[in-house]
Amino acid sequence: MADRTAGVVVKVGGQALADGVLMRTNRAWAIARADGSVDVGALPSSPAARIPVLRVLLGLFGGLRLAISRGMLGRGRATGSPASASGKRLNRRFLLVLAGLEAAAFAASRLVPTSQFHGWRGLVAVVVPWVVTLAVLRLATPGSLWRYHGAEHKAVAAHEAGVDLADTGAVLTAPRVHDRCGTNLVFLMLLLGLVLHGVVAGWLQGPLFLMLLGVSAEVVTLAANRPRWMASRVVLAGGRAIQRWVTTAEPTAAEQAVGCRALLACLAEHERIVALDGPAVTLAVAA
Repeated sequence: MADRTAGVVVKVGGQALADGVLMRTNRAWAIARADGSVDVGALPSSPAARIPVLRVLLGLFGGLRLAISRGMLGRGRATGSPASASGKRLNRRFLLVLAGLEAAAFAASRLVPTSQFHGWRGLVAVVVPWVVTLAVLRLATPGSLWRYHGAEHKAVAAHEAGVDLADTGAVLTAPRVHDRCGTNLVFLMLLLGLVLHGVVAGWLQGPLFLMLLGVSAEVVTLAANRPRWMASRVVLAGGRAIQRWVTTAEPTAAEQAVGCRALLACLAEHERIVALDGPAVTLAVAA
């Protein structure tokens, strides 16, 4: 059953890896992989846990650092088995594709600044790079990454519904689309990019992007907490569609079992830390 602290379901988020799943609460993290390994660790308390926008930015960058260093690069991970070596290659392939896309986007923005396009051309200049990026990510990166993304979502959804995570068959019936997924944030940032296209230029773009990222994440979290509101449905609709067709896929039973092991290990580590340090308010993070 779902783990509870002070009667409240502990909220969990995570990231998919090419060979497993990373899960985290605001106190702990765990990584389970296809090779059978499970790693756990503690997360420090955030000094900005009650400051809107700033808490989101710190959480996003902290989660990204954990996903890359411990997850994708496997720092601190035991090596030697063929499955472990294969997982490392798959994760590094994803990182190389991502780095290549970032380099291409940077070069394109310098050669052909999108701010010079207006009207429908401006719309195309903003939308096409996003579409190309999603297409390349889906086609050029390991398919297992997207199935583990689905496994991550199903495990979190099952946990929130009180489903026994040891019952892989039951977890597989849980929804693959999740309202706290970072894909929803990506879609909202695309919409804001369309609205603000050509309005801000120069050195202000960087700070504005960070501010909009934090605000957008807060909006997505609010919408995810109140999914029945009409405004929430509008905010989440695009991201949910992209999740369904692009950024997640149905996991196999074995892949789902990996996602469940990651979540169970994370919850156990969270409970251990809370018991040692005292209860703390748990915060939702992007799934």
